[in-house]
Amino acid sequence: MRIVPALLLVCAVGTLARAQDKWEISGVGGASFYRDLRATANNPSRAAKVGFFEGIAAGAVVAQTGGGHWGGEFRYLFQTSNMRLRGADGTTGGADFAAQSHAFHYDVLLYATPRDARVRPYVAGGPGLKVYQATGAERAFQPLGTIVIFSRENELKFMASAGAGVKVRVGRNALVRLDIRDYVTGIPKNFTAFPGARLSGQFHNFVATGGIGIVF
Repeated sequence: MRIVPALLLVCAVGTLARAQDKWEISGVGGASFYRDLRATANNPSRAAKVGFFEGIAAGAVVAQTGGGHWGGEFRYLFQTSNMRLRGADGTTGGADFAAQSHAFHYDVLLYATPRDARVRPYVAGGPGLKVYQATGAERAFQPLGTIVIFSRENELKFMASAGAGVKVRVGRNALVRLDIRDYVTGIPKNFTAFPGARLSGQFHNFVATGGIGIVF
């Protein structure tokens, strides 16, 4: 885990050393949703779906583009997505818990068109870190608490980012951008399996954003 921040720093410093490259600073905002995981207890009839509600996302991007089809960008994203626990059918019973997160990642971008093109579709991927923060109030009794229990924890998780997007120049030094990312992490300690229950898998967090930026 200590290696990841160092790798992100090396990537950022490496791009700063290339003075001939162009830079972009953008603000982005959009929507976030997660794929639920399934939790099961020893009793086969006891199961639940664990995940997060749909939420909002906002952040900033600092991007660097060389003369060819390659580039890179560092992104910070804040999300408000409350935790949820539902019955096996996804609707009955359940509990909610206030939560938010902070994601930091560096992506390598492969563009379909050269730097001077007005429209630049791309694919992206890279490593990052995500901080899960549970801000709700813990309760002595929680529905479906014999399967999964919410806990007020802050946890840093390694994150993998993958996605695609498009940038469109709207002036000499301005652009608009649309992106979609899949942020993959392990399960944070905010979700604790009750003794005898099992919770496994990875969270896939899909985030769609749009934004405006300046190029210099």
